[in-house]
Amino acid sequence: HLQKNGDSYFRLNTESLLTDYLFSFTYKDQSTNLLIENKRNGKILSSNEVISVWERRPNSPVLPKIINKKIKSVVEDETNELAKWIRHFFNDCRSIGSSVWDRPNESKLRQMKMAIKTINELGSKIKLPHTLITNSKKDINHFAEKEMVLKPISADGLMLDDKLEIPFTSRKVSYENLNVITQEDLELCPSFMQEYVEKNYELRITAIGKKILCCKIDSQKLPKGNGREDWREGYEHGLSEVEEWVDCPVEIQVFISLYMQKMNLNFGCFDFIYAKNNSFY
Repeated sequence: HLQKNGDSYFRLNTESLLTDYLFSFTYKDQSTNLLIENKRNGKILSSNEVISVWERRPNSPVLPKIINKKIKSVVEDETNELAKWIRHFFNDCRSIGSSVWDRPNESKLRQMKMAIKTINELGSKIKLPHTLITNSKKDINHFAEKEMVLKPISADGLMLDDKLEIPFTSRKVSYENLNVITQEDLELCPSFMQEYVEKNYELRITAIGKKILCCKIDSQKLPKGNGREDWREGYEHGLSEVEEWVDCPVEIQVFISLYMQKMNLNFGCFDFIYAKNNSFY
């Protein structure tokens, strides 16, 4: 789209900051400027010309081969901090996403706190599933519902039998199954769990500025373990056949608008369940 519209743009791959770019920041004569040159294609960026930023999944810079571990540790700290400085330098530009707020807003603790504040402020009937993040077996026993959902806190993948497994989907378990989790397990790794909410259907909502796009997912038509409990497991099991664009319910639109304002966001994706009890979660 940028090429089609004839827009001038500069792509900065943060992981290649040390290998593919030359950069210098200067302050002189009451002005600042950051110059970045792409060594591969010769493009030069002057920060004074930047009016908007799309920050998409920035990665930490890959370091040159450094044998000495102590030296490598120092270089790594210096480079990673500089990469943050560069990202935050453009924070006053119009942006999709925020170099300052996106990372803090990934915290599920912060998300739930702000969601509850938004619901209470609006007097909304939207609900959140009962949630527990803990390293206490006693708290799990006290909290556990009839059916629970276990979720990863961070892990994108883990090696099982020399094969990379991607557990980004939630796992439905019964209260009895939780007995295999011991206090010793929890002291090694905390657990994130929620009550399992029986669904009529789900909504995947993308908000871009004030524009809201709402996709209805009739996930209960998908097979067990292949999208019914978590629609993200349904990509190869007919997910596209149970999706359709719909108008976003007004109550949810109002919630999203205020929530994004509280979280300093202009872009966000939301998952809602329309439950068997006729409530949105």
